[in-house]
Amino acid sequence: MREYYYEMVYILRPTMSDEEIEKGIEKVNSYVERYNGEVLHIDRWGRRQLAYPINDYDKGYYVLEYIRTNDRDFVKNMENFFKINEDVIRFLTFRLKPSEVKELKEKLGAKVETVPAEESKGEE
Repeated sequence: MREYYYEMVYILRPTMSDEEIEKGIEKVNSYVERYNGEVLHIDRWGRRQLAYPINDYDKGYYVLEYIRTNDRDFVKNMENFFKINEDVIRFLTFRLKPSEVKELKEKLGAKVETVPAEESKGEE
């Protein structure tokens, strides 16, 4: 079965406390696992100024996650979750190219298992 690697960025409401932010991240991660995904790495960028106001917010709490999954419908399921989650004000998911997956594996080291060569080729 083919593995898919994604880079997922989402912005949480800036009015959330630190405890609420942690609960929000845990909630997102529980849905990642629910939809057959595995969180490889979480990078908390913190509160930052938005490029333009979103829902009357000038700032947001940015989170970057790297995800691995075998489910082709993973992105669709996560988008549906983000659309109904009031704590997330914006989100974006990118599928990583094979060269980016190689860089990610080098960056994260042994946590990410190797993908057989025949699986890293194919549809883009």
